[in-house]
Amino acid sequence: MTAPTDDGTGPATLDEIRDWLSTRPGDRAVLATGCFDLLHAGHLSFLEQARRLGDLLVVGVNSDLSVRDLKGPSRPIVGERERAALVGALRCVDRVFLYDEPTADRQIRFLRPQVFATARASLSTYPSEVASAAKVAAHVHPIDRITPYSTTTLVDTLRASQ
Repeated sequence: MTAPTDDGTGPATLDEIRDWLSTRPGDRAVLATGCFDLLHAGHLSFLEQARRLGDLLVVGVNSDLSVRDLKGPSRPIVGERERAALVGALRCVDRVFLYDEPTADRQIRFLRPQVFATARASLSTYPSEVASAAKVAAHVHPIDRITPYSTTTLVDTLRASQ
């Protein structure tokens, strides 16, 4: 397991990740983002596919604030630091950071990855991320969702069974 930060205390800052990436100039960096609430096999598949696109996988995890903005007041189920720790514990993930915005535009432009991996549905939902990736010459690689995995479906199923 690779710790989310060099000291293992939690998610890294963007400055820490940019500095770390600068020590790996020959490596192809991939950036992927998401809420990752109720981590499930679909998330794992997405992140494993993203990792295969390069040498390093950096993952942005939406903060609690941005998850509420995106998914509604009853979300997230799992807090941001726990979600970041779970994502960071995955073998395919090298570094994790949290972000408050609903899109990762600023993070894409700041980190300048060679590849931005995103869910295929996000291409039309978040076109500004595609534009931000183009501004830094990052290849945008859409990844198909693996049905039936969906956090929203899991939450709805759990609520219906109460």
